[in-house]
Amino acid sequence: MNLELLRAQIELLGPHIVSVALCASRLLPVVFLCPLLGGQSAPTTVKLALVLSLSLFLHLVAGVGVDAPVETPVTLGALVLKEMVYGTSVGLIAALPFDAARMGGRFIDLFRGTSAEASLPMAGSRESATGDGLYQLLVTLVVTGGLFPLVLSGVLRGFGVVRLGAAVPSEAAALYVVTLAGGAMATGLAVGAPIAAAVLTVDCLMGMASRAAPQVNLQDLGAPLRILGGGALVWLGVGVLCERLLAGVVGVDEALRWMGDAAR
Repeated sequence: MNLELLRAQIELLGPHIVSVALCASRLLPVVFLCPLLGGQSAPTTVKLALVLSLSLFLHLVAGVGVDAPVETPVTLGALVLKEMVYGTSVGLIAALPFDAARMGGRFIDLFRGTSAEASLPMAGSRESATGDGLYQLLVTLVVTGGLFPLVLSGVLRGFGVVRLGAAVPSEAAALYVVTLAGGAMATGLAVGAPIAAAVLTVDCLMGMASRAAPQVNLQDLGAPLRILGGGALVWLGVGVLCERLLAGVVGVDEALRWMGDAAR
């Protein structure tokens, strides 16, 4: 009798477990890719707990669930794989503005000398200080500036637009993600272009000065001038750089809306 009661309880909870598992399958790549929900900085246990919490909220409070019962484990595995693929696309779109900030900072430090710290003897590492700085600054501005609910609502609204198990991979959606990735790379290059031009100007002036006065040793001044000049330009233009990057964050909601329409 107890076994029959337990079997009845399992059959009753089965659809709820499947719905929560599919919600978690879509949210898992988003949480691991988007820095606003954890990204690479948060511990894995925290990200997994966030995925479970949001999945339970979506199913129990928002009423997100599967439209048809899942009969076999093979069907469940196929639905989980489909949700993970769609969630990866959503996570990539949500993370692209922040990746653009990191790419722009690395582009700046590439022209300054791989990194500002590595150009100095016996100091620093080979990491990009400007890239990590712009990345963390953008995350801080989004969280404190009111754009975080916009991105989060765009991610969660997708569960109402694309029901669980209903995502359809298409060539248009794949090309759209690739186009957005190219736009993020272009934004990163645009962020670093003024500083790169300034560094090249400094190198040109140092080269002409060395040709004009060969008796003066100016080779040791190149690296410090690139570091100080590029750093000064980044400090003076950080407001303009952040506005350009925040514009990409504002466009995430519209991009997620288009992605949802394409995946239905």
